[in-house]
Amino acid sequence: MNILINDLHTITINSSRYQSLYNQYIQLMKPLDTSHKNRELETIKEFILFLTTHTRMRKIERVGKKQLVLFAKYRINNNEENTTENILREVVKTLTALKRLHRLNLDVSLRNYQFWREVLS
Repeated sequence: MNILINDLHTITINSSRYQSLYNQYIQLMKPLDTSHKNRELETIKEFILFLTTHTRMRKIERVGKKQLVLFAKYRINNNEENTTENILREVVKTLTALKRLHRLNLDVSLRNYQFWREVLS
């Protein structure tokens, strides 16, 4: 199973849709300086991979609350190698970066009971 996941990961990263989404995020980050841009890209690579494999999303302008909730569900349910605390920390970090990039008026902190209830339901 691990070999299949690694193959899927390699195939997905080399796909044209992944490259297109990645380039769209680079264009979105143009105003940021280089150090912030590299850090943000590393943070959201898992989200881009998720968009490529689990949605039909082709334009990042369409990313909204629904995709963030689905991504959070996916990361929490499909991550056995880390502790729950580390998973939540990574997910909140990624969601915060995405919220900032997309200028979404959404509270993704762990104190937002309604958002996390939707994620965990």
